[in-house]
Amino acid sequence: MHTTQARIKLNGPTDLLTTIPLLLGFHPEHSLVIVGLNSGELQCTFRVDLPGSADHLEHLPDLTAQLSLNECDGSVVVVYGEAELAKAVAERVSTRLHAAGIEPLDHLRVAEGRWFSLTCGKPCCPAEGLVLPETSAASCEVAVAGGYAEADRSAITAQLAPASDGRRSAVALEVTAALMSDAELDWVAQRDLDLQAIDHWMGAKTLPDPEGIAAVGLALGDLDIRDYALRRINSGRFEGNRLDLWIWVARHLEDDLVAPAATVAGFAAYRFGNGVLALEAFELALKASPHYRLAQMLMAALQAGIPPGALSRIGCGDREEAEVND
Repeated sequence: MHTTQARIKLNGPTDLLTTIPLLLGFHPEHSLVIVGLNSGELQCTFRVDLPGSADHLEHLPDLTAQLSLNECDGSVVVVYGEAELAKAVAERVSTRLHAAGIEPLDHLRVAEGRWFSLTCGKPCCPAEGLVLPETSAASCEVAVAGGYAEADRSAITAQLAPASDGRRSAVALEVTAALMSDAELDWVAQRDLDLQAIDHWMGAKTLPDPEGIAAVGLALGDLDIRDYALRRINSGRFEGNRLDLWIWVARHLEDDLVAPAATVAGFAAYRFGNGVLALEAFELALKASPHYRLAQMLMAALQAGIPPGALSRIGCGDREEAEVND
């Protein structure tokens, strides 16, 4: 899976609304989405679940801190849901954003394949809404750059579901065989083999077989090798982030080896803008190893809204002492 950076021009609500699912990685429902802008350019996108009703708006998360951290001076508020709740949510969010100096430029609602303006009463925005097309010129540009949208959030979770018992058992056997073989190697020879495994599979056109999965999974257990993989992902050169490789490896490993691979998968997703998949990967890592520090740190950074570009130093410090740039 490869992604590239692209400057996308948005011309109006249709371009924005058809692009949001690609930015999130799935088609949102019953959600608040805030698109942050800086000098009119798209800066970041955040999504949270809506409360059950307009009587429970105190449960609506405040995203102003995350938008401020991304240096946003403007925003577009999009609510996916029924009209009464959408209006109440938009008003509450608008008040918070305005107070934080992040001007809400538009309020939109999406429901049942149509979009509605919550601020415009002119004929261009009729009360019955307008049909939301499946694609636009802007969304096609995002798709070409590597963006895609699953049907819903559960489809993203499913990407990290464990492989079949048979495949995982085959990998477990290869892990045991590799450990027995590695016991005869000195440190330098072992490090060389680990680096070769990372280099080979990051450059390969296919996904590894059980032997290859075992080699990559064991290599990532060494913090220096893991950080080497992070640096290669960060470089943006060579073959790309190989998110597909890290997910594939994490899905086939037993719990004691899952955390490093899942964390690298989450880092690759986060670094290239797929925050939802990154969150799922970090949760998988911490489920397997609750105290895995890099996963804890990256999850906290993601939840705080730290932009992906601030991760450029990850993997460059002393083992677990790598920092997220402020």
